Amino acid sequence: MKVYSISKWTFYGICLLILILPVSRRWKLIVDGTRTEGVVSRYHLVPRETVDGKTILTYASEILYTVEDSTYTTHGPENFEYEYGREVQVIYETDNPSNSCILTFYGFYLSDYSALPLILLVLWAAFYLSFNSYSKAASTGSSPPSIQ
Repeated sequence: MKVYSISKWTFYGICLLILILPVSRRWKLIVDGTRTEGVVSRYHLVPRETVDGKTILTYASEILYTVEDSTYTTHGPENFEYEYGREVQVIYETDNPSNSCILTFYGFYLSDYSALPLILLVLWAAFYLSFNSYSKAASTGSSPPSIQ
């Protein structure tokens, strides 16, 4: 019988890949975009579209940034208030400055998409712990733990 095990470095590497999923959604903008400073102007109600196409109102901080002579707006994460007047780094698409994202931890990790990496991380940890527990039991000749 061949016994497989997952090294700690493999476990940590896959954990890191799972944790950078929210950042990887905007990789093209991060790599090719232009950076500028935006300023938080206010915290107000913003209409957002849900997955099923409905529009809901949620609070978000409005961030203003200037490209050439035009001022554009973007919004921070839902229900998270940035301090008024705070400068935040914004990355925007050079050809389309209205397509932008804010370059902060909260900007990437406080979104609807953040639930997926959390679920994947829990599943990966459970798989790793149970699989390596089984591998250790099998390699020592004892039987795997049974559920009673």
